[in-house]
This record gives sequence, C-alpha cells and structure tokens, in this order.
Amino acid sequence: MFEAQGKYRMGLLLWMSHPAWPSLVWQTYDYYFEPTAAYFGCKKANEPLHIQWNPLSDTIEVVNYHAGNVTGLNAIVEILNLDGSVKWEKTTSLDSPEDSMVPCFEMEYPEGLDSTHFLRMKLIKDDEILSENFYWRGLEDYNYKALRELPKVKLESSTQIKRKGNHWHLTTQLNNSSEHPVLMVRLKIIRGKSGDRILPVIYSDNYVSLMPGEQCIIHMELNHTDTRGEKPEVIVEGFNIVE
Repeated sequence: MFEAQGKYRMGLLLWMSHPAWPSLVWQTYDYYFEPTAAYFGCKKANEPLHIQWNPLSDTIEVVNYHAGNVTGLNAIVEILNLDGSVKWEKTTSLDSPEDSMVPCFEMEYPEGLDSTHFLRMKLIKDDEILSENFYWRGLEDYNYKALRELPKVKLESSTQIKRKGNHWHLTTQLNNSSEHPVLMVRLKIIRGKSGDRILPVIYSDNYVSLMPGEQCIIHMELNHTDTRGEKPEVIVEGFNIVE
C-alpha cells in the first residue's frame, strides 16, 4: 500500500494498525505489543530514501520522501532463482531530488527462471547501502507454491547480551552458510528459565531473508522489568529453518 502511493507521495493512513482484541488480521503490532511482519514491511516502504519494484509498470523506482537532494546514486537489481543463483542483474546511475519518484529502468526476465523467484535490489552511494528491498515473484501471478520446495536450512546465529541500567540490549548476527536461501527469519526473545515470551521488544529489523553466504545483524532492546528477573534469550525461527 505504501509503495503504491510513492509516485505522488500524498501520504497514507492505516485503519486499525493495532487490534482491540487478539486477532490474525489488520494489525502492524498485535494485542501483546509484538510487531508483525506487516510492521517491518511498512517501515521498509516508508524509509526516507527507498528503492522499490513497481509490478504494474514493471519498473524499478527510487522514491525520496525527505532525504534531501541526493546525487551520485547507483541502483542495483538482481533476479535470483530458488537456489539463490543470480540469473539477471542491472545497474544504473541516478540522482534523487527530495520529494520525488525517479524511474530507473524496466525489468527484463531471462529464460530459465523458476516458477517462483526473487528480486533483490540495493541503492548505493559511495559504497554505502542507503536502501535495500526484496520481493518474491511468480511466473504466474500470486503463485508461490514452489517455495514449499526450499530445503530446510540450519541457520547459524550468535547473540551478545548486555544489560545497561533498566534496559537489556541484544545483538544477534545471522549467517546463512548453506547453499540455499532462507526466508522470513524471525527473532523472538524469551525468559531463559521459564521460556515465556518477553514483550514488548524493540527490533531494528525482523522477518528477514538471506541468500546463500549472506549475513545480517539485528539489534533488540527491552525493559529489565519485563524479564521478571530472568536473563533474556533469543529464539530464531523461519519459513525453512531447522529449529
């Protein structure tokens, strides 16, 4: 929804961004204050400088909401098959004036794509990644059944845990050393002894996807009072992760 209005940048309000009772629909954070995948999608789509795929025009666009006038950008897009292999890529240079939407180029789809494949894009300036985005795409619209064929992967993770006053700070590094993509990787924090969930938690990101060989770091913060005297621990889940 937010990416769709990027052309005119008129703004958008969500109806029921949170539920008044436990629910499986509508919310960006749930009844227990857990941010859902929708929250992180909205966060991504509303970043000040944003690269996105427009499936209607089949073009790549850069939307600048309030990042100032940015010059010397490179937009990089890759198409990857289910095994993570790159089947097509393209790069272009552009400038992005504030409060603008700049089309970059039209997508091209080579032969040999899996029935479900991925679009991965980055917006870079002087070797710094300013925006990243990732999509699933089906040769048949809305058909992602092939994702069920993804092998289960053992994702490597390590977490640093520190308490500073009344807050706990946790930093988890995820490493996909396998030969297969991992999708919708979700971190949760529990109490070390009881195993109960700790909420609310502030996450820098969640529900991430990693291609073979990729890494990412996620920061989390929570109040000490919510631990109820137990040390917090991180649980890693995902669409095709061996837990």
